[in-house]
Amino acid sequence: PARVGGHRASAESLAKQFQLHFPDTTYDLLDVWSDCGVLPYRKLVSAYKHLSAHPRQWGALYHLSNNYLYEFAMDLHTALTCTRRVREQLLAHDPDVVVSVHPTMNYLPLHIYETVARERGEERVPFFTVVTDLGAGHCTWFQPGVDRLYVGSDAIVRLAQRRGGVSRANMRELGLPIRHGFAVQAEALGDRRSAGGVAHQRGVRRELGLAEERRV
Repeated sequence: PARVGGHRASAESLAKQFQLHFPDTTYDLLDVWSDCGVLPYRKLVSAYKHLSAHPRQWGALYHLSNNYLYEFAMDLHTALTCTRRVREQLLAHDPDVVVSVHPTMNYLPLHIYETVARERGEERVPFFTVVTDLGAGHCTWFQPGVDRLYVGSDAIVRLAQRRGGVSRANMRELGLPIRHGFAVQAEALGDRRSAGGVAHQRGVRRELGLAEERRV
């Protein structure tokens, strides 16, 4: 499940890496809420765009919703109003693994796959969450039942333990997903202060038409 902005960019980066490591891999990027959610969830994309342009409103909404009471209410509301449609969409794709890169796409999909596994008497589809925040993470990111929680910093590790009850053994601290092109450039750059690194930076600046003496 992926949505917009940095969440979608992270999903695309992960999908690209899957295909690089496992060339026969196929994937689907799902914007579940827009297709299957009731209000207000199906308006999240347009709300993101509005809130991105109004940071004070973003901050107010973030802090008002970043608590256990909101998380409980949202989980209950989505389970009661969206389960059937979300379940239909998820099962139509019949995935071998699910990777969530959005905080609101953890509880309900995980709950659905757990229910399906019990009904069928089989193992649940592996479910992984990749947290795309570095310093602070919304409470809806952290579900202790996921198979693995991938985080980008010590701060998120502590949050996941304290607020989500996720065990440290179930987390991997690996940074944030980035586009493959950035990784290629980082490898080519090496030590940015070395002669080779400086020469590489100058070459990139020339390719991009950037003045060598100006900071970027």
